[in-house]
Amino acid sequence: MTDEQTIQFVQTSALALGLPADEARVARVAAHFKRTEAMAQLLDQVDCPVDLEIAEIYCPKPIES
Repeated sequence: MTDEQTIQFVQTSALALGLPADEARVARVAAHFKRTEAMAQLLDQVDCPVDLEIAEIYCPKPIES
């Protein structure tokens, strides 16, 4: 994502979630997002076998009537 695409993504997400999205806040969130994206790209380059860490199975608690 380019910087402009990241800012647009943050603005659109904030609007959809009803969150405050002034210019300074959007810039801060976009910076954190870009940093997280960079970390994810580094982790994606590591060659790990699928069975190295088995994903847990999510099972929500049943809703009692």
